[in-house]
Amino acid sequence: MIRFKKSAFYIVTGIMLLNQPANAFDLGLYGVGHLSIDRVDDGLDSSTHLTSSSSRLGFRGEHPLKSELTVIFQYESGVDLTAQGENDGNGGADSKGQIFTKGRPSFVGLKGNFGQALIGHMPALDQWANDYNLFADQVGDLGNLWEGSGIPGRLDNIIQYTSPNMAGFDIAVSYMPEEETDDTDNVILKGNYARKFNDSNLKLGLAHASIGQGKGADEHTAQALTVGYYCGRFSIGGGYQRESDIKGVSGDDRDSFSLGGSMKITDNGTIKLQLATSDGDADNSDATLLAIGYDHALDDQTTLYMAYARVSNEGGISLSDNDKGFSANGKGHGDKVTPLLGDDPSAFSFGIVYKFDASLL
Repeated sequence: MIRFKKSAFYIVTGIMLLNQPANAFDLGLYGVGHLSIDRVDDGLDSSTHLTSSSSRLGFRGEHPLKSELTVIFQYESGVDLTAQGENDGNGGADSKGQIFTKGRPSFVGLKGNFGQALIGHMPALDQWANDYNLFADQVGDLGNLWEGSGIPGRLDNIIQYTSPNMAGFDIAVSYMPEEETDDTDNVILKGNYARKFNDSNLKLGLAHASIGQGKGADEHTAQALTVGYYCGRFSIGGGYQRESDIKGVSGDDRDSFSLGGSMKITDNGTIKLQLATSDGDADNSDATLLAIGYDHALDDQTTLYMAYARVSNEGGISLSDNDKGFSANGKGHGDKVTPLLGDDPSAFSFGIVYKFDASLL
């Protein structure tokens, strides 16, 4: 496992406290409202849900210092527009009857010629699972399989350094200290490369994660490769993820794969298709997720969509002591329905997503 000396943590923290702020700064308010009507079948029975999915509200801004450094900050909270609480796609929270639910990516840090250094609550698996994820926060989200073995989508108490962009390439290093519990520190390395051609774009991602499981347990590690190619009205992409010693169990490994594509059929309408698989070393522990959908942009801020997703679970899949299988909804999407062992869930969703981003100062 890659380890950082404690002094590295203190050095970065000290840099963030060295400079006195100037007077002027930029401040923005942004948010997403995502609501849908879902018909979800757990493989035995079906029901209808009115769902808020990864809705959010946040502030972000920059504060130039007298030196060449700039303070950057973001304070973001999950929002449940239905006030149901607990299951709104933001990671779970005991917030029944409340609008604000669980903290989302939030940080304070510095940026400059050296890159940027942040401390806060930030993405883990989401750093690569959403590189090319056509159904992010909808039913059929790729994370329903890729996060199914326990890699967290986001982590608390993160210090993260991101390098400057160098000819289209940058690298981010994220570290979560163990904080008095031996061998529970987490390290994530993420490299990104982007290149623009005449009328197309290519994006590549490479990630390594080591998730500490405690003293005496093997580390849960993951490696991932992602690719996305965008050309005119078309896009195609996918990824591969390899997990080893899942949740600290030696020899419990899993390979996951995704492939998808989209086509803009009108100026406002896009159809999309995505296939994902997850194959465990144990017998009958595989799953396949198929999602198909249509997005219709009413304007730059507002999108209506329809999406259908289905998971085929082999009979031996068990993600917990309660013998549950992979879900068709839940990752980034509210009102998660978890099927019993070997059942094949499906979900149909009709939703609206509204985004805003306004400058306050």
